[in-house]
Amino acid sequence: MRRSASAIVAVAALVASVALVGPSANAKETITSGGSSYANSILSTCAQAYKTDTITYASVGSGAGRNNFLSGSYDFGASDSAYAATAKKPDNFTYVPLIGGPIAVVFNVDGVKSLNLTAVVVGGIMNGRYKTWDDEAIQKLNPKAKLPSVPINVVYRSDTSGTTQNFANYLRGNGASGYKDNGAWATASSQSAPVGSGAANSQLLVASLLATKNSIGYADLSDVAAKGLPFAALRNPLGEFVRPSVKAASIFLGTQKVLANGILDIDYKKSVKGGYNNSLVTYALAPTAAKDPAKGTAIKKFLTYVINSCAPSQGPKLNYSPLSAALKKKALELVAKVK
Repeated sequence: MRRSASAIVAVAALVASVALVGPSANAKETITSGGSSYANSILSTCAQAYKTDTITYASVGSGAGRNNFLSGSYDFGASDSAYAATAKKPDNFTYVPLIGGPIAVVFNVDGVKSLNLTAVVVGGIMNGRYKTWDDEAIQKLNPKAKLPSVPINVVYRSDTSGTTQNFANYLRGNGASGYKDNGAWATASSQSAPVGSGAANSQLLVASLLATKNSIGYADLSDVAAKGLPFAALRNPLGEFVRPSVKAASIFLGTQKVLANGILDIDYKKSVKGGYNNSLVTYALAPTAAKDPAKGTAIKKFLTYVINSCAPSQGPKLNYSPLSAALKKKALELVAKVK
């Protein structure tokens, strides 16, 4: 039977329409994620640059990232620390290392542009032992600085924060007393009523420091540098005063042991020439048996893009340290399990 030209055109149009709306149309997946505010700058940058699928990232802190991934409200989470050994964990998930970097001890004191500090003194400042900027312990480390005789205003993270947990572990690992392995500042600092004021994420902490004279706190170098705030040089176990930088954090993190699950086993007191010991790694929390296989594939592709392309190229520009060769190898092994 011969078909009319109009009939053939109609059939062709119908086939084209089905192709556009069917699985082969390459419709974008929408992936909801969030967690670590430390890694917000790099993960937001990568999400915006990524064109294969739509990635949303919320800077809500590592604790919320872990909890929201556990509850299923996030397709993947991001955290600067692992789930606690006793904590409930998701079924079928993996850690995927994404980026490293330094935790900056940042301050806002009129007339003071540089400070040398030790973990013991920083710990004493943050828990209120040293109350004024011209305290003898601070002045001794900075004999040429004109430190004012004014109260120190401490700013800490009020959420459950991976930055807090790593910072507290750095402090306790290097001689500061009273600090514990925990992401809640009240517990980490052993203070039921912490000295100072709290901020809900890294970005808000930096904003609070900008607005508060004679203040001090801790945050990712990306947010600190973007606002032009000064940050302290910390004395490492070899006696070197080292400023937070991509290079110094990379030197230190590159010497640490990579565990089988992808977590970097950080020895915060390890002696590393030129190393900045107050450093951390951010991990994705990703499904290995997603309820929606298309989303699992989309997550795998995005995290692989972060590891192989975005983090190495954009991380240093934003003051993050790309993964060491050993940690990147492990990250690629683990991201291959995501589905």
